[in-house]
Amino acid sequence: MSTKINVRSPFYLHLVEPSPPLPVFDCTVAGLTGFAVDNKGIITLPSSKAGVIESISSDDGDFSNNKFPTENTDTSRTIKVKLAIPPALYSNSSSIFFECPVTATQPGSTSSVVQPTVCSGGPTATGSIGAQTLTVGGSSVTIDLASFFNNETTYDASNIDPNIATIALSGSSLTISPNVTGGNTTIYGIAKDNSYPATCEATQSIAVTVNAGSALTCTLAGKSIIQGGSITAAGVITDPISPIAAIVEKSLSSGGTPVTSVSANTGSASQDITLFYKLSVPATFTNAGTGNLICSIDLPQAGTALPVFDCATANLIGGGVSQNGAILTPTSKIGATVKTPASGTAFSTVAVDTSRTVNFPVTIPSGYQNAGQDISGGCDVTFTQPATTPTCGNFSLYISTGVNQIPSDTATQSHCNLSQVVGTYHEIKCTTDSVTGVLNTTVCSNGSPFDGRDLYYVISTGSIDSAGGPGISPFNLVKINRNGQVTEIAVGGCAGAGAGTLV
Repeated sequence: MSTKINVRSPFYLHLVEPSPPLPVFDCTVAGLTGFAVDNKGIITLPSSKAGVIESISSDDGDFSNNKFPTENTDTSRTIKVKLAIPPALYSNSSSIFFECPVTATQPGSTSSVVQPTVCSGGPTATGSIGAQTLTVGGSSVTIDLASFFNNETTYDASNIDPNIATIALSGSSLTISPNVTGGNTTIYGIAKDNSYPATCEATQSIAVTVNAGSALTCTLAGKSIIQGGSITAAGVITDPISPIAAIVEKSLSSGGTPVTSVSANTGSASQDITLFYKLSVPATFTNAGTGNLICSIDLPQAGTALPVFDCATANLIGGGVSQNGAILTPTSKIGATVKTPASGTAFSTVAVDTSRTVNFPVTIPSGYQNAGQDISGGCDVTFTQPATTPTCGNFSLYISTGVNQIPSDTATQSHCNLSQVVGTYHEIKCTTDSVTGVLNTTVCSNGSPFDGRDLYYVISTGSIDSAGGPGISPFNLVKINRNGQVTEIAVGGCAGAGAGTLV
């Protein structure tokens, strides 16, 4: 916007209206709340209104391994919270980080004013839990906490550094998984009995090392990094897609002469052709710049006869069973017609999440044998029907806006086609703090199952400004249905700038 001031005809002075100055990021803007320390010295991290918590520290000499020691009387505890300043939004964004102190009172174990009932007795620790070494992108480890406590009935866990490792607790089984950032941290297993807090909790420390960085291999998160693709009977290749790495070329042997097509299949039956794809490794992996990665895949080549259509080809996605038992019909990824079950009978409501298997009639599309008929026997799909009172969980994860497709070079309705990167600003409540452990669980928002509309969301352990989208690879995604159930997890990535704003 400009302002025109008449100086002296016919001369004019043109002034551009100045932009308002950017605010300063400080502790008031950060708005840290919820910091607490229990009588065993276990910390509850605060949450922030702005900025992402990067790390914590304390000037107290007895602060060690993310924990304070027990004290006989009430003791004031202060930690310094290091926050990443959201980029470009504040005048001091170039400083990258800002540190804010928060203070809480740790109740005494002998006498206390802040905790009216001082605990006594309770479970005890037995033995010790060994140190755990994990690798980014590698396997998780599960520890049975029941083996390390006496007289306990319930379990809990404390994890101060979810960017290094995530945890999931099922009964006494504590699963620790590596996250995207390497480093060292200490996780605490906690045991209580039925009289807690009148009785005391017991704790066990677990030293965790996550080796930083990993090389890109042909499989990631248990799946091949190239998926899909086919070959016509005439030899025309439809390449698979890779959401992680850009395809450079393909050949019939590892490192062989590049090809754009293969020989025609003159037989009536289909056959598999092995192709070797050369991929450019993104900079986010340790083997970037060391050469291209070669991954093989068997692509089906059609024969002269029409192919057989089955449930695997139909590839049913979405759908579900609602909280009140109504059946929601899935769709077919290749566009086959999926019908509502003939009975149309809804299930009864349930008090706990319950597995339901539903058989759907699917009409065979053109281009396949027996086109126009329904698949013999239909296709079974298993869903989880949520309980009437959903279990929302107490862990927090964060998601972005939703899109229709997993990001890839060919996906037109994905995060890669946005005009800018996306942040994970929406908090959801889960029964685990693992971004991969939420599969087949219900996630909530504001106390109710989150209506995910069968869309894909970037998911992270914190509120991150640049969590996914153009130029970012890899990042984690979840697909959430209208009942708040996570029906799919995936890994996506975007090679470069987006093609435009997603509508």
